[in-house]
Amino acid sequence: MDEIEELLQQIERELANGKHPIFGGGVTVDAEAIYAAVDGIRAAIPGAVREAKIILRDSEKRMEAESNRARDIIQKAEQRANELLNEHALLKQAQEEADRIRRQADAYAAKVRMDARNELIGLLEQSDDALMKSLKLIRSALNNLK
Repeated sequence: MDEIEELLQQIERELANGKHPIFGGGVTVDAEAIYAAVDGIRAAIPGAVREAKIILRDSEKRMEAESNRARDIIQKAEQRANELLNEHALLKQAQEEADRIRRQADAYAAKVRMDARNELIGLLEQSDDALMKSLKLIRSALNNLK
């Protein structure tokens, strides 16, 4: 690429150093020097094109590598986000299950207390009836003895 730039500068110098004719416009230049510079440019262009292709290929490889790296980072981030969502969902599900079990336990405890209370009331009523009958018998026996 530098070689082409140098050859173009050589053509510019040749044109700048050209002789101006007495009549008319334009410049008289050394045609041999111009042709030699043009031939040099033609010879240098394939090298410059090769260089450009290498640079382009390297750039494309770098872009592909960076694109793959970015894709990997995004994929890992999505996986982690899904893991966190799953963990959150499992935690939420476990919390809901614990709440359901707690409600069932509270309901069962309330039923057991109510059943125990009702049974105790029943036993006390039976005891009261038995004591009342016993008291009546005792009073009746006491009255008979007097």
